[in-house]
Amino acid sequence: MLSASEFTVGSIGHATPLSLVLPRHEHEETILIAQCQSGPAAFFLSEGQRFKWFESSSNNHWHGLIIPNVRIEVDETSVFDPSRTEARPGTVIRHGTQLVVKAKSLKAFGGLDPIILEDGLASTTEENAGFFRWRVTLADKYERRVLFQVFAQ
Repeated sequence: MLSASEFTVGSIGHATPLSLVLPRHEHEETILIAQCQSGPAAFFLSEGQRFKWFESSSNNHWHGLIIPNVRIEVDETSVFDPSRTEARPGTVIRHGTQLVVKAKSLKAFGGLDPIILEDGLASTTEENAGFFRWRVTLADKYERRVLFQVFAQ
């Protein structure tokens, strides 16, 4: 359950990175607001457009329940080496100071784009680690709640 102070309702154009947007009806989608080179990016988690993304800073088309300040947790048992195993759409990779998710653009054909989930993390070596399973959580000083789980396998 969410307390009233933990969410707002509106368009994704007003959501900041690391907000989870939950649908209110069957024509809305579950979306994680992340970051791309030019600003906020919408990353689809629900089945309709699963693991696709687009720039979302001025978008007033997609709406929902906006939960800001969510956290990303990776399942360490799903770790893989991205230099030996190909990353699939929806996998997250810890690289340098970032945690990115691999996503397909809604606009273009081709490969996967790295969409930034977190930046400014402690720097890693030249090595990377990927994860097929991860989740979106919301925590306060009393409890941690799992809001959405991702399985990219």
